[in-house]
Amino acid sequence: MAVQIRVTADGVVVRFTGTDRVWACRRGVYLPLSRVLLARPMARRDAVSASPRVHLPGVSVPKVLRAGSYGVGERRQLWMVRRAQSLLAIYLRGDPYHRIVIEVPDPEATSRTINEALPPRRLPA
Repeated sequence: MAVQIRVTADGVVVRFTGTDRVWACRRGVYLPLSRVLLARPMARRDAVSASPRVHLPGVSVPKVLRAGSYGVGERRQLWMVRRAQSLLAIYLRGDPYHRIVIEVPDPEATSRTINEALPPRRLPA
């Protein structure tokens, strides 16, 4: 697997290595914690069904590889998934992506780590 993820004090660093750089058309992405809404494990079929079909640039080979940018505007998503059936989805606010979907060894533990790093949310008074 060539996706590396690291949670820092102020953000989440997602790096694509090896051939995943080519497939994703990026070296990676830095996500400030202020932009991260939620991270959660997700079944592949649910993630794909909630994803735009148009890839710009990207590649999709059903059940084998889904990588690159999908959709335009506020629905734009970044994907780097090979054959995994359980994925990590990171929901964001702002541009350029609404959601990042990646393959990691343990999506549940990784989502817990990201969510614990998020600043506490305050309800409006």
